[in-house]
Amino acid sequence: MRSAGVGPAALAALVLTVAGAVRAAEGETTPWSYAGVTGPEHWSALSPEFRLCAQGRLQSPIDIRGAAELPYVPLAFQYRSQPLEAINDGRGVYLPIPPGSTLNIRGETHALGEIHFHVPGEHRLDGETAAAEIHLMHRSAQGGAIGVAVPIRAGHPGNATLARIVERLPLSAGEQVYYRQVGINPLFVLPTRRSYFAYSGSLTQPPCSEPVSWILLAQPVDLEPDLLARLTRATGTNARPVQPLNERPVYAYPYR
Repeated sequence: MRSAGVGPAALAALVLTVAGAVRAAEGETTPWSYAGVTGPEHWSALSPEFRLCAQGRLQSPIDIRGAAELPYVPLAFQYRSQPLEAINDGRGVYLPIPPGSTLNIRGETHALGEIHFHVPGEHRLDGETAAAEIHLMHRSAQGGAIGVAVPIRAGHPGNATLARIVERLPLSAGEQVYYRQVGINPLFVLPTRRSYFAYSGSLTQPPCSEPVSWILLAQPVDLEPDLLARLTRATGTNARPVQPLNERPVYAYPYR
């Protein structure tokens, strides 16, 4: 959540305008990585467009602790089935999403544009890091951005849709796959219980644009250990370290 101007009256108030696209063009053309001289601690020096990576006050991810509990606000996921397409860009893997899948919060609609993965998980919950994390990135017609984060843990039985995706992810940088006969629906990678935390933050990779409204689902989804190892092969280690909270409020919306 964002420090200033975020009130608990409505979750929709967290949805603010982001400068640039969810997958910003500058972040795609300027070399950056998750290690070494182009790693997270150096992102802001790589391009003027990345200055928020160091100067921003609303940076993500964060360690979620002591969230203020509020009455539950439903998350209406209206996702469509689609053929599985995945791209390995050398810093991870992402699934482009065709038009038609949306998230509705308090009557405001946000289009799902992309799903990508981080290993290990980027957000922490009371200091604990998930084995991996799914990010489902949305934008509204007004330009607001919402990221939905889903923790992944090693376990049996695993989430069937997530397994279907991970089994087919491209392992090499620059590789792209498209399976016309393999259908997926992003709805089925979400946990069944939808308690969540919400805060105002940023993109977790360059250009680190602010603000992005983050929803972290509290219940993880399971993935078999061998497939978790395959996901790690596909993404590499691609988690940004947690960022200072800077007195931002964090809210908990427990599903009862």
